[in-house]
Amino acid sequence: MARTADHLAWTEARFGRYPFSVYGLHLYDGYGDALENQTLTLMGTNWFEPDPNGNPSWESTMVHELTHQWFGDSVTPLDWQQAWLNEGPAVYYAGLYSEERGWSVLAEKMREVYGELDAVRAKDGPPGLPKALGGTNIYDGGALVLYALRRRVGTARFDRLMGEWPRRHKDSNVTSEDFIRHTVRATGDTSIDRFLRDWLFGPVNPPMPGHPDWIAR
Repeated sequence: MARTADHLAWTEARFGRYPFSVYGLHLYDGYGDALENQTLTLMGTNWFEPDPNGNPSWESTMVHELTHQWFGDSVTPLDWQQAWLNEGPAVYYAGLYSEERGWSVLAEKMREVYGELDAVRAKDGPPGLPKALGGTNIYDGGALVLYALRRRVGTARFDRLMGEWPRRHKDSNVTSEDFIRHTVRATGDTSIDRFLRDWLFGPVNPPMPGHPDWIAR
């Protein structure tokens, strides 16, 4: 729990001021999951074991759930077809946090997801059109969409548009169409519309910018 202040500082540096007046964690035995609620994260004590390399992997989970305060709890999907807008950023920024601390490499995770996502698209639907709630397509698949977008527009523009999103849409409901329009406006690049539609709604992965060697398995 003592790490929460640093996690808040890290997320506020990316998304702006925390959108609510309080934040807390409730940790207890007998609960095996991690779940964010508006202003409160629930976690079972089973999370607090180091990874095989001795790293505090639970911190990435804490950052995942905290990220939801902006992406999901302040800016909320209009319906569950838009759930990637919650889970994609949470998975992406948890991976980025882990990478910045030397615990993992985000590109390696994204390459693995890329290899598996075509089969997931066929079975469960693409990230923007899931057939059910809670699948890999909206979690890792949503993060892959954001990773591809960053590769396409560059880190500086990506960071800016992701930071502007929760500020522009605070306390509102949103859709994938809103995100597409926001990204086109933020980048000034109308070709991003087609780029994001292919990634969000297409039956197969588009080529990954900068990684022509990435292939589906």
